[in-house]
Amino acid sequence: MDDSRDPARPGNDGEPPGPSTGRVPTMGDFFWLGTACAVSVVGAGAIGYGLDSWLDTTPWFSFGGLAFGIVSAVLLMVAQVRKFS
Repeated sequence: MDDSRDPARPGNDGEPPGPSTGRVPTMGDFFWLGTACAVSVVGAGAIGYGLDSWLDTTPWFSFGGLAFGIVSAVLLMVAQVRKFS
């Protein structure tokens, strides 16, 4: 029996199998992603600002915290987008 045309097998639609779930993102997914990115940037920046105030090293930890927050937000966004692609 030739099951090469079985639609349940991955990769039979002409595309290589991947991490796709076939799920369409909802408004809740977008809200969660935006909120998580904002909290990541603001939280890391606030921690950096707090360290700068405590150690009197302004603005080095603030910049470092913001950079860390931005990088983590981008990585979070990439991981979530890959779930739906």
